[in-house]
Amino acid sequence: MPRVPVFVSALLAGAVAATVLAGPATAATAARPVGRITAATQDTFNHRLTIRGWAFDRVKPGSKIMVRVYADGHYVGQARTTVVTPRLDKKFRLTGPHGFALTVAYTPTARTLTIRATGATTSTTLHTLGSAAPKHTQPAAGTRIVTVAKRYVGHAKYRDGGASPKSGFDCSGYTKYVFAVAKVGTLPHNAEAQRRLKRMHAVSARNAKAGDLVFYLSGGSAYHVAIYAGHGMQYAAATPRDGIRYQKVWSSAVQYRRYV
Repeated sequence: MPRVPVFVSALLAGAVAATVLAGPATAATAARPVGRITAATQDTFNHRLTIRGWAFDRVKPGSKIMVRVYADGHYVGQARTTVVTPRLDKKFRLTGPHGFALTVAYTPTARTLTIRATGATTSTTLHTLGSAAPKHTQPAAGTRIVTVAKRYVGHAKYRDGGASPKSGFDCSGYTKYVFAVAKVGTLPHNAEAQRRLKRMHAVSARNAKAGDLVFYLSGGSAYHVAIYAGHGMQYAAATPRDGIRYQKVWSSAVQYRRYV
């Protein structure tokens, strides 16, 4: 009877150790692939879940296998092992790609991610390969502000006193709404009142960043406010005719402020 190399693995402390043993393989051992999640993050603002890892079939280690991903028991997607993994290949004496990567839209806050696979030699039995808790992240405040602000360009109208996309926005109603949706802070519905908030700190035009506020001044007070987009541009509830616009900062009599 020919001697068949068998990969024996033990899941210990989040790592998989495998050695090649010479001897006949049992059916149960041969049918069970191995794998691991090596990185898992969830952007809870943009609702994007990203999972990376590796997996292989111990009987046909050169085969590309399909890995299924579950978040708290709910199937979210699958990816084939098409990513080249030199370090893994060297460790387990393999050839061919064995890594996978998957990014999917997922709104609930995931607590546990699990990967499962049937392997290359079976088609019905799903084996659990490993689990991990994702790291929850969000983009920086400025990025969140700009992400929300640009949604309404050309899609919301201008209205005096307005502070919602349904009814329309005036300038400070627009900034108030964007800051709330971006989960940055609560602003009053008035340009000068926003400028005078204790958490609004003045920054120079040179140091202004996307997501800062641009206050247009007259007589020492703000009569208009917009969201700085970088490179001399801004998002603003402009006029009843223009609605929400992406436009140049159109005056030199402005003050930039950052909510911190």
